[in-house]
Amino acid sequence: MIPNTMHFPYNLRKPIKSYSLPTQYKEISGISALENNSSLAFVQDEAVQIHTFDLISERVLEYAKYDDGDSEDIAIAGNTAYLLKTGKHPAIYKVTNFNSKDSHFKRYNLDLQKDQDPEGLCHDAKRNRLLIACKGSSKKNDRTRSIYAFNLQSMQMDHSPVLVIDSQDFLTDPEDTFNPSGIAIHPQSDDLYIIGSKGVKMITCFGLDGHCKGAWRLNENQFIQPEGIAFMPSGELVISSEGEKGEKAQILMFSCQEESRKPIIFP
Repeated sequence: MIPNTMHFPYNLRKPIKSYSLPTQYKEISGISALENNSSLAFVQDEAVQIHTFDLISERVLEYAKYDDGDSEDIAIAGNTAYLLKTGKHPAIYKVTNFNSKDSHFKRYNLDLQKDQDPEGLCHDAKRNRLLIACKGSSKKNDRTRSIYAFNLQSMQMDHSPVLVIDSQDFLTDPEDTFNPSGIAIHPQSDDLYIIGSKGVKMITCFGLDGHCKGAWRLNENQFIQPEGIAFMPSGELVISSEGEKGEKAQILMFSCQEESRKPIIFP
């Protein structure tokens, strides 16, 4: 077992901000912070389409729809958006000038099997790549989950995973599994945070060298179906949950408990 060597730096019991999205966005599946530090981009399961959510006005803007099918996550890099589509033929959609009328996209197929079920996506700016987290495995009864790199220069996915997560390292019950649904890199520490919804709801933290720094279970009453995770440029943690049983989708924001972190400023 890997011990929880790192204290979780966010107080998940006390969000500093909480939002309920309109009913039509109950299937929010992935989020990414915009550089202005006051907005999020998000996708839903229903289509390859980008939405933005203003954290001050709480206004949702919808942009062009590029394709049908399930969008599982989104990563924003300046005016370029990358969308992760799952299904029989998983793919990355690169959308340039996503927030203007002049946006255009290109699709890049991923060398992943349907059973691997890629669900998490984030931008690793320091290494000019995307990281893709798989919720499943191509092997039956396999408890490991892989994270792959997608090179933004060659626009190709590396064949070997950059990280393999073995849930036996932090889950004692052999029936339990950790199934990544979202992934994000902390803007200050460069640590990789991975959230899982199906199976055991929890967050794990890894160094990019593959070292597991900790694993923490989530309160299932607070996080009904946590599928999106992101960090604001100023360091705040944001988690989104799909709406279930008539409930609206939620977005919760948490401040870092370390005094050295500067809080986000809202009016």
